[in-house]
Amino acid sequence: MINPGFIVDGQMEQLIINYFCPDRPVRLLDCNGKDVTLAVAAKKAASLIRLMKRNYPIVLIFDREKRVETSEQIAEKLHEEIQKCGINNVELIIGVPDKMMENWMLADINSVNSYFHTKAKQKIFEGTGGKSQLKQIINPKNYSETQDGPELAKRCDIKTVVENSKSFESFFSKLTKLNCLLMNIE
Repeated sequence: MINPGFIVDGQMEQLIINYFCPDRPVRLLDCNGKDVTLAVAAKKAASLIRLMKRNYPIVLIFDREKRVETSEQIAEKLHEEIQKCGINNVELIIGVPDKMMENWMLADINSVNSYFHTKAKQKIFEGTGGKSQLKQIINPKNYSETQDGPELAKRCDIKTVVENSKSFESFFSKLTKLNCLLMNIE
């Protein structure tokens, strides 16, 4: 039986997953994604995975931030490091936004424009500082990560995000088994 559990970087991601997959456990990795090593993040993730014995699969969302490796390379390395911690018989789905969760939301600029009443043009935001890009589009003082982020994510058209974000497309393609609102696209 599919009963996913989630491990995420921060509170905004936790709120977003709580909306899309209610009643599923969402644990905070609680590691600073900007400078934590993948080995340290993997060790913390492994501890959380051990606590989520009844959950299948485990979905981990970890921002790329300023790391030089690609999102795919980080996902692979993180998986390897988690296995080194003794986690081998767990289905693990790892999503790595390029560079942060805001980049995935910017992949549907129409939702950004609708929510913030702006007129920005769609472009590829992958690999840019998503939060700073978002703040350039709106008044920086008007953005609250934990208030606006989840509301913006709810409005995003998943098909559009898949089309405009390679890192989200890679992550989304692995989520086919999940039974949650995120998968209810036409």
